[in-house]
Amino acid sequence: MSRVGDVDYILTECFLAVGQAAGPDKTVDFDVVTWWHRRYRRAFRHAIATTGTSWAADRRRVTAVGRYLGQRVAHHARRRATIDLAAAALASDEVERGCRMNAIREGS
Repeated sequence: MSRVGDVDYILTECFLAVGQAAGPDKTVDFDVVTWWHRRYRRAFRHAIATTGTSWAADRRRVTAVGRYLGQRVAHHARRRATIDLAAAALASDEVERGCRMNAIREGS
């Protein structure tokens, strides 16, 4: 698989995990979908370019982070049926902060 193909596959897996964790009662604004795709496509491309593709080894961890993002975005959306950009930004910042702390702890 090409690196672009890797990124597309990883994004699909991650957003499936986000949706599963956010639950069936929430919908996502289209602006959020495009914002997340731009944000995380850039991040995954950078990671693959720097460290190579380690999807087989990292799949469980990456999809777990996707599920955590889904839980956090549902929390930030509160009782609203729709996940908006404000909730997505809060959840992304929160999850990314945790990822950075984990990377520091692991020495990455």
